[in-house]
Amino acid sequence: MFSALLEKKYPLLSFGIVILIAIFLPDGTNNTAAFSSSSLLTEYSSPGTLNAQHVTGTPAPLSDEHLAALTIYLEARGESFAGKMAVAAVIRNRMEAQYQSDGSVKGTVLKRFQFQPWNQAKPEDVRFTISPSRMRDSLLAWKMVQDGREVVQGALLFYNPRLVEAPRWATVSHKVASIGGHEFFVPPGRQQV
Repeated sequence: MFSALLEKKYPLLSFGIVILIAIFLPDGTNNTAAFSSSSLLTEYSSPGTLNAQHVTGTPAPLSDEHLAALTIYLEARGESFAGKMAVAAVIRNRMEAQYQSDGSVKGTVLKRFQFQPWNQAKPEDVRFTISPSRMRDSLLAWKMVQDGREVVQGALLFYNPRLVEAPRWATVSHKVASIGGHEFFVPPGRQQV
């Protein structure tokens, strides 16, 4: 109903959402679920904070590629492309090492208390309005690290010291890189690449 109201009152909005879907879900991805304009709406309570809201209708599940890219976007949205690649590399490194991970994208980024954007919400419960160019950069960063290139010397951990106090693990881990606002670490007992 909400979708029909939007389409009737704002026909260009519906067209724009269709274009966004086409950009975010290129051919070859798993986009079997139906989308509606209401499934892409997000509310932000303050800059940088996601507000999960239940919206009528069933949201489409995110493919692994889009879940990784969305995590990169949310963790590094104010960073350069190099910063996005660094976060992408940490996700990939964790998957390969099965560090706080079952080896899958979902089992890595959604692991409890590992990636801040997912600490309070599941991707199925959150709706997004994201700049296509920013999401495109995150998708590209994810795709580029899949060839095994080392961006952060095997780092499995990172945090932004401007936003949070140093976690306890940072005091015992080996710092291997600073890229943008993030610092990257290899935990004790793991080898630096």
